[in-house]
Amino acid sequence: MRKEIKETEIRRLNRYGNIYATLLALTVLSAVPLAAWMGWYALIPWAALAGVTMYFAVKVEKVKKDNDIHTYKEIVAFTEGRRLDEMETQQELGKRHYQTVLYALGSAAIGFIVSFFLAKLFLA
Repeated sequence: MRKEIKETEIRRLNRYGNIYATLLALTVLSAVPLAAWMGWYALIPWAALAGVTMYFAVKVEKVKKDNDIHTYKEIVAFTEGRRLDEMETQQELGKRHYQTVLYALGSAAIGFIVSFFLAKLFLA
């Protein structure tokens, strides 16, 4: 049986997701310029920005948890207002474990690369 997804949940996920993505980009890109401009005092505004970013990350994860969505395929189906059938759901459940590890490694690599180039740009 397919459950009907409320339009408000989809809008909430999209709104929180957009806010989170914007704040995350701002948090990553502002670290080195703030450090070059303010020195150690840059940790104060940067930590506040990182805290707000994490708040919206938690909001996104709460919407995902409330609607039992984890993988990209599930998120796409959710935003289209539908649920995956039983076979697709089982396939997505099998992917979750290794995807979590790959996301963590990929995020760390991207963060390192961005920080490296920003450091070269602003601290050179």
